[in-house]
Amino acid sequence: MSNRLILTPTRAWLAPLAAALMAGAVGPLTGCTSQVAAVETGSGVPDDYRVNHPIAVTEAVETLDVPVALYSPRLNEPMRGNVAGFAQKFVKSGSSTIAVVAPSGSPNQTVAAGIAVQIEDVLRGSGVPTSAIDYRVYHAASDEINAPIRIAFSRIAATTAPCLPYPDQLAVTKENRNYFNFGCSTQQNLAAVVDNPLDLLYPRGLTPADASRRADVLQKYRTAGSTATDHSAETGGAIAQGVGK
Repeated sequence: MSNRLILTPTRAWLAPLAAALMAGAVGPLTGCTSQVAAVETGSGVPDDYRVNHPIAVTEAVETLDVPVALYSPRLNEPMRGNVAGFAQKFVKSGSSTIAVVAPSGSPNQTVAAGIAVQIEDVLRGSGVPTSAIDYRVYHAASDEINAPIRIAFSRIAATTAPCLPYPDQLAVTKENRNYFNFGCSTQQNLAAVVDNPLDLLYPRGLTPADASRRADVLQKYRTAGSTATDHSAETGGAIAQGVGK
C-alpha cells in the first residue's frame, strides 16, 4: 500500500486561488482596454440644435450710413427712401432715441450739416417724434472728403453665433449623432425673420375681441344661419370652388 497522502480540495483554499486567478486574468485586460477612449452616447450627448446653437435676445445697434458728396447739398430721392425705411424700423422697434451723427473736421462738414437737417425732416415726416431725434457730431479725418452721416438706434434683437467652422466630417457617423452645425442655419433664419424677439421668451397678451364679428356670429347662431365667414367676395373665390372634391 502506498503511503502517499491524497489531499482533497476544499472550499477554504479554493476561494483564494480563484480570486488570484481572476486578478491575474483581469489585470492585463484592464491595461488593454484603458487605452481605448470611451464614446459617450445616449442622453449624455448634447444633440439638440436649440442647445448647440441657441438664439440670444439682447440689445443691438441698427445703423444706416448716408454718404455725403462734397458738392451735393441735397438729399436725393433714393436716399430719402432709405432714410424713411430706416425711420419705420425705428418706430416699429419701440426705441426712444434715434441719433443723427454728422462729421466734423472733414472737407464736407458744411454740406453734411445741411443734409443732416434734411434727414431730420424725413424722420419727422415718417412718424419719428422730434423729441426722439438726437443730433450729434463725430471727428472725421481732414482728408475724408465723403465722410458719411450715420443714423443709429438701439433695439432688442435676436442673434445667434456664426455657423463656422465645421469641425467634423459628415461621412463619419459611427456615433449616430447630428453633425456640429446641424440646425444652425435654421436658427439663423428664425432670428432674422422674427418680428418681435421677445416672442421667443414669452407670449404676448390677448388682444381685445372683435365685437362686431362676435355679434354677427351670435345673431346667425340664434337664427340658425351659417356662422362661416363669407369669402365669395374675395379675389379668386370662384376659381377655388370644387377644389378637393
